[in-house]
Amino acid sequence: MVEYKEYRLGTLCKRFSSGKGISADLINETGIYPVIGGNGLRGYTDTYNFDGECAVIGRQGAYCGNVQYFSGKGYMTEHAVVTEPNKENNAKYLTYKLSRLSLGRLSGQAAQPGLSVTKLARLRIEMPPKCYQDKVAGILSAYDSLIEVNNKRIKVLEQMAENLYKEWFVRFRFPGHESAEFEDGIPKGWEVCKFSTIANVLSGGTPSTEHEEYYGGEIPFYTPKDSTDGYYVFETISSLTSEGLAHCNSRLYPQDTIMITARGTVGNLNLLAVPMAMNQSCYALNSDVIHSQYFLFFLIKREIQKLKKMASGGVFDTIIVDTFNHIKVLKPDEKTITKFDKRVSELMKETFILSIQNRNLIKQRDLLLPRLMSGKLEVE
Repeated sequence: MVEYKEYRLGTLCKRFSSGKGISADLINETGIYPVIGGNGLRGYTDTYNFDGECAVIGRQGAYCGNVQYFSGKGYMTEHAVVTEPNKENNAKYLTYKLSRLSLGRLSGQAAQPGLSVTKLARLRIEMPPKCYQDKVAGILSAYDSLIEVNNKRIKVLEQMAENLYKEWFVRFRFPGHESAEFEDGIPKGWEVCKFSTIANVLSGGTPSTEHEEYYGGEIPFYTPKDSTDGYYVFETISSLTSEGLAHCNSRLYPQDTIMITARGTVGNLNLLAVPMAMNQSCYALNSDVIHSQYFLFFLIKREIQKLKKMASGGVFDTIIVDTFNHIKVLKPDEKTITKFDKRVSELMKETFILSIQNRNLIKQRDLLLPRLMSGKLEVE
């Protein structure tokens, strides 16, 4: 059995302190060094205040207690606690260890959650010898490396799909464009129309929360909190039973339905990876006219900024159904849309497969993690 000893977190580190504030004007997309906040990458800048390998603990806000691994040169903000281990400990192992401790529970009870660096430094944790830390970190980081490679491939595929849309329907370099006739600046046979004339804008609803039997079933229930940065959404925080769906103003929307968040954080887009219901703070988009969900997805994605500017409301920004009547879009001929759908479907299918692979890798890693961290699983 592996021998564990108890330590205070601060004694395991050669640096345990918050970073420094940085003006938003100094953060951009083209700087040299990553700017790391409490919830990860905020952008880039031209200076750095850290060079090494560490666990970063989010110190304030909704993500306080969040833990991430960092290696290299970067700028750590005041919301990031730099946890740089001494030579007797492995930074990746420490990151995995801290991520399992639900550090957010140690935050204060003020309106803005926050973690005390001093309190964190006194936290008692059990650690094995470094030789065991190294082995565990090597096994778990192998999974993380595969996940990271897949994420990079997904981003490339997503960008390729977006570029294909722009090339065909913004720059008008679609197949056969050399011999195409144009009228009023657009290809003949294409037309400018209201988005609402080519797409169905469908609403959702929430079953009464007074009925426990409506919740906790097999039906994913999409809300704005479930929106992701990637194209596809696979799972949701809440779920409904069949009875809950029957008492809900939402239907069960099929795979590849487009979801757009419409209240609070507006304009986030996702494609459903599996059938889902949704609440009243979102809209589902499909079409009886455009026979390509992917074309419709990239079409509305191009118009998101317009939708956000037209959002209105008191406490929350809100997109209403009528908002879509004020968005004018270009509708190509059906033949060109069909060709586009065939081309882009190959990219989207590969994105979907890679996303599933990542979900499986994460599941396998998370099953191994507690057994490895407890020392119950032998490693060579």
